[in-house]
Amino acid sequence: MLDRRLRLIIAGVLIFVALGASLWLSPPQTPIGVDELMSSPLEHENENVVLRGIVSNGSLDMSTYTFNLDGENLTVTVNFGAIAVPNGMTEGKTIIVEGIFSQLNDVWSLDAEKITVGCPSKYNAG
Repeated sequence: MLDRRLRLIIAGVLIFVALGASLWLSPPQTPIGVDELMSSPLEHENENVVLRGIVSNGSLDMSTYTFNLDGENLTVTVNFGAIAVPNGMTEGKTIIVEGIFSQLNDVWSLDAEKITVGCPSKYNAG
């Protein structure tokens, strides 16, 4: 009986340590706004960025796999050809895009690796 309890305790501790280590090694990134990113793009060049914004009306192009993501004043182009687009993603909707931010031919863009669609209140700091 004691052996079984000891094994369960050890297993629980190991699981707890593994989860803690995974969060410590790669903590979740907080989304930044388009305006914040584009106000100092060189600081984030060739980095993995988690970006919050609104899909620009009229910008979703399924032939080039691009759309524009709007902030309050600035915009960034998002390339999503390498991933599937979530069903709920539509123009005018607030989304989160994770990917590599880079510059090509004097145009800043984000190569999307993940797109998350949800309620905008989820993205606002409480």
